[in-house]
Amino acid sequence: MNKILIGLLGFGLIMASWQGFAQTTEVIFQDTKVVKQAEQADRHYMLPLGRVKLDRVAGRNIPAKYKRLQGQFSSTVWELTSDVPLEEAEQQVRLFLESPRYEILFECQSRDCGDSFSWANSVFEQPILYGTDRNQFLWSVKDAGSRRYHTFYLVQRPNGRRYFYEEILFVPELVLDAHIIREHLQRAGRINLGELVVMDGKADVSAVMERIKPHLAQIKPELLVIHRHGKMLEVEFKAELEAALKKAELDSVRVEDVGNRAPQPDAAGPAWVDWVNADWVP
Repeated sequence: MNKILIGLLGFGLIMASWQGFAQTTEVIFQDTKVVKQAEQADRHYMLPLGRVKLDRVAGRNIPAKYKRLQGQFSSTVWELTSDVPLEEAEQQVRLFLESPRYEILFECQSRDCGDSFSWANSVFEQPILYGTDRNQFLWSVKDAGSRRYHTFYLVQRPNGRRYFYEEILFVPELVLDAHIIREHLQRAGRINLGELVVMDGKADVSAVMERIKPHLAQIKPELLVIHRHGKMLEVEFKAELEAALKKAELDSVRVEDVGNRAPQPDAAGPAWVDWVNADWVP
């Protein structure tokens, strides 16, 4: 019998028909069997950020708080086939999510999650996940530096069977060209260049620079605006971005850091950069 994996097993299977969507094949438990899988190329999705409860307007049980997303969806139900106790299985998931690759957006356990029946039947539409309310755990997670979101649900049924469920929602980045940039600047006054991340304790602006560089021959930014909130308020991104711009011979580009003064409901993450019109005011 194989032991529980503590590390991740890697990513795989690039779905060509989904234009590069990477289906996650990483697992936390090796002693499992796949019960059910599903994929959907374009899905309107609610990422759970609260316990499940009755929404009288919607007329059904949904998370009390959620984030609306749209993108490429996949889901997998696994049955845990080893005799590892549920509490130990929960610790393995928690250890897995301690990786800096992940940002936990919401988590709950036991009755704090609401009732398992509603998660299984109303939210996930996976009746096999209906377990006892006291034996359930849920995590909503985001990949650092990527608009890939996961919902993990671990549950034990009254008959003792344990199931682990994962939903993945990947929001593709907008493919930029000079025409799209001009159109967004004219229509909205800004265009999101993506998330800023911290790597090895240092601000990393490389992904943002890579989105700017291909278009410099046709259009150059005049003003870049840094947004950040939460723990990212403790990180200095402005100097790092200015240094990267200087290295790319873009010294004339102005950089403003507005912290959390201009929140956006569609933000890429806790820190991001917008290319904005030169007359932009937060």
